[in-house]
Amino acid sequence: MKRKRGQAQNAQKTPSRSPSAVPTPASEASQQSTPAPPSRRKGHRALRQQQLVDQLSDDPERGQDDLAAHIWDDGETAAQTPSKPRRGRKKKEKELSPMPQNLPPNERYFWENRPGANKTSNNTLPPNVLLNHDDFFTEKDDHEDPHEQELRFLLSLHEAAFEQWSFELSNKFNLCLYGYGSKRTLTDSFAEYLADTIKPSPKIVMVNGFVPNLTPVDILNAVAGTIIPVHIKLPSSAANLLDLILETLDSQPPKSPIFLFINSIDAASIRRPNTQAILATLASQESIRMISTADTPNFPLLWDVSLRTKFKFLFHDCTTFVPFSAEMDTVETVNELLGRSGRRLGGRDGIGFVLRSLPENARHLFRILVAGQIASSVDDGLQENDVLKKADANKAAGVEYRVLYHKAREELVCSTEHQLRTLLKEFYDHQMVESQRDALGTERLLVPFRQEELESLLEDLVE
Repeated sequence: MKRKRGQAQNAQKTPSRSPSAVPTPASEASQQSTPAPPSRRKGHRALRQQQLVDQLSDDPERGQDDLAAHIWDDGETAAQTPSKPRRGRKKKEKELSPMPQNLPPNERYFWENRPGANKTSNNTLPPNVLLNHDDFFTEKDDHEDPHEQELRFLLSLHEAAFEQWSFELSNKFNLCLYGYGSKRTLTDSFAEYLADTIKPSPKIVMVNGFVPNLTPVDILNAVAGTIIPVHIKLPSSAANLLDLILETLDSQPPKSPIFLFINSIDAASIRRPNTQAILATLASQESIRMISTADTPNFPLLWDVSLRTKFKFLFHDCTTFVPFSAEMDTVETVNELLGRSGRRLGGRDGIGFVLRSLPENARHLFRILVAGQIASSVDDGLQENDVLKKADANKAAGVEYRVLYHKAREELVCSTEHQLRTLLKEFYDHQMVESQRDALGTERLLVPFRQEELESLLEDLVE
């Protein structure tokens, strides 16, 4: 008995190294204080798990199976759970400017729908490559329309109606041809048909309304050239010239009607109300038959009831699907859309856009310059019918710089010469004003437009 008690005490003093022994807290503390290599840490963890299973399970084989399943589940969980990436620094959102208080409803609408910041374009085209006329015409000549036969067949269908159109014109009606596509080829063919079928051969006037600088005086000069003798001097204003044409038609009516063709009656150059009123007056005459074409879908909005009554139009759908190669300047249009067309303005419409963006003193100064140039041209008797002679006359009849300066001071446009030069600089940049010196070396300023265009500009500035 004494031997057995001594052996039991020795067993308590000296712990067994068998795998089933449970480690003491002191041993765990020593293990945590001294880091072990990874292989030993895995072995210790497996040993503790095996000891725990043996204590909880009576069946050792079942404990081994549970331990293997537990280790396998831990491996799959570790493989299926990837480590989360580190979060970057959160970007600070740009704070919107607060809306002002006490805004009326209309101003609040525009505030809430104001445009945002400009976005960077993804356009990678080289900015220095522009479309020029040589390349455009080369590509146009090389292009083959796959629907050329269909377009010719459609044109032949319209040409089959020439006899009906001629009958409608003989009954004192006028024609308006509308629809998508250029109709120049169709009107040229119809003009040839009228010249061949009507005897004696009638007088035919062809006007292209899509010309950018076309004025009412140009149209009236073309009509007057067919009924007024050459030795009679034509007036320079559109109103006087129209009165002369109407008096001539009443006193000396032609034997056969005058056929007036107007391509693109809804073009921008002749879309103004006074121009449409002049055309309606011509169309209402018994000695004139008007054949016009329209390219835009909302062209009837140009005329009120009175003008439409004067025109006496019969409308025909003449869709051709032919490209607007003559009616539209493709090169300039593309360059303007790209913002690379240069700073030269095209006609009085471009000058109007610039003047709207300038201060009031600049508009008054330009009005004084235009009025002075018109007055000097009238005083010197510079009223020629030829376009080139008019241009040369305007160059010689520019306003003297000192005279412009004194008139500007009288109307309180500027007080010093430095202010005058500052206002003129914007005109020079847009090539609205040219500076030249005469034979005596005097500086003269002029607006490089014809007499009729200057009068139209002055009317717009006065309004």
